[in-house]
Amino acid sequence: MRILLLFFCGTVLAQNLFAAEPPAQTKPVDQHMLRAMREYFHEEKSAAKMAIFGAALAGGAGAYLTSQSDLGRGAGYALIGLAPVALIVGGTVYFRTNSQLRRLEDQLETAPRDYRREENIRMQKVNRQFQILRIAEYSLFGFGALATTIGAARGADLTTGVGIGIMVDAALMLLFDHFAEVRAQIYTERLAEFGAAARTLDIIQGFRLSYAF
Repeated sequence: MRILLLFFCGTVLAQNLFAAEPPAQTKPVDQHMLRAMREYFHEEKSAAKMAIFGAALAGGAGAYLTSQSDLGRGAGYALIGLAPVALIVGGTVYFRTNSQLRRLEDQLETAPRDYRREENIRMQKVNRQFQILRIAEYSLFGFGALATTIGAARGADLTTGVGIGIMVDAALMLLFDHFAEVRAQIYTERLAEFGAAARTLDIIQGFRLSYAF
């Protein structure tokens, strides 16, 4: 009987010692952050398509205006100058968005802390760039207004047209970048909320670990 009891105890002990460890469970992806990220990049891609369409529209309108009077020709030159800028910016954002989103989705799932830190740094840079762009675009609008005033005072329709066209360009860029900046700020706020929630969870888990019996 003792032999059987010792054998049974040894079997149980061996099973406990050599049992395979259960697979590590990964934390579920934060669905609120995932949804906010997808919405942001979806809107960015939609805005990129609008920029590409706007580039074609500006180029076509500019080409038409260059065949008109001096006033129209001046405005047409300015619109044609806007077209490649909008095309390059829109095309770059459109074609990089899918791969960028996939990479960030994977990072959010596998390394949420790295995602939060790196994406927050990137978005802070993006928000600062919008401030610089706003100053440049207001300056461009002011230059267009100055050219329009000088052209009108001297009766130079071509100069007046160029000034009007530059003002239109600057106004369109200000409008486009305003909505882009709003999207970026909302996404940045979601990142901050995600970071605060993660820190709170870490504190709670640390408290539980410290006072576990």
